[in-house]
Amino acid sequence: MTAYKHNMGVFLSSDRVRIFHQSWQVANPRGILVISHGLGEHSGRYQNLLETLSGKEISIYASDHRGSGMSGGIRGHVDDFGKFHRDLKYLIDTVVKKESPGVPIILLGHSLGGLIAELYALNYPEDLAALILSAPALMPSVAVPVWKKAMSKLVSKLFPRVTVSNEIDPKYISTEKAVVQAYLDDPLVHDRVSTQFYQEYLNAAGEAIRRSHELKMPLLLIHGTADRMVSIESSRHIFQQAASEDKTLEAFDGLFHETMNEKVEHREKVLGLMEQWILKHL
Repeated sequence: MTAYKHNMGVFLSSDRVRIFHQSWQVANPRGILVISHGLGEHSGRYQNLLETLSGKEISIYASDHRGSGMSGGIRGHVDDFGKFHRDLKYLIDTVVKKESPGVPIILLGHSLGGLIAELYALNYPEDLAALILSAPALMPSVAVPVWKKAMSKLVSKLFPRVTVSNEIDPKYISTEKAVVQAYLDDPLVHDRVSTQFYQEYLNAAGEAIRRSHELKMPLLLIHGTADRMVSIESSRHIFQQAASEDKTLEAFDGLFHETMNEKVEHREKVLGLMEQWILKHL
């Protein structure tokens, strides 16, 4: 990836949390791609996408969400879900736009990052030329029992910062065993969520479901049909409800949650489609 100049930095959020960000820049970008990563992972796990877009005159920016990766905060905790997309707003306003003024921005969100990205697009549509959502986490593949939700709500009021396992089974992120092992070995990946995070997530997912009809920008949705973490109905709902005249839903048969990190022959189809869509919308 010699076409990129790699930079790293940090900023302090409005509530003084250290947010790590990095970029892979080209000299004269025709467009900007901003990545919003998924639950428990970090911004350094998108190398396949970086390689695909290398040489295409696109600069790429990403940050680690608070409580994840190299950013500060309690692992897996947030007391206000809106802080996720407000951190992203700060990155775009103070870093991306400053370094590449006037260049069109496409926002890509994967999984939890897809939920964050949708809420960003709903709240700051003027910032974006287009939106890409990869397995956006509006609906889990397995429904959470009502009693468990009620218990979680009670515990979150008593012990909001207590963290528990996010119950993600890594073997279902990809059908490629090497990807699963790399995920397990990655010291920046964690499996924690706080009781308050879970309540904030439920509220945010509900808002995204209710407001999906407000989306008007060009929209690409990508989802594996065998995703056991996030229901493909999340993507179908957004696709059906969005007011965007230019919208596409691509369902990849048999692929798991991280379609960009699947076996080579499968991920090349996903990444190739994304590349063409991005170039078309710049």
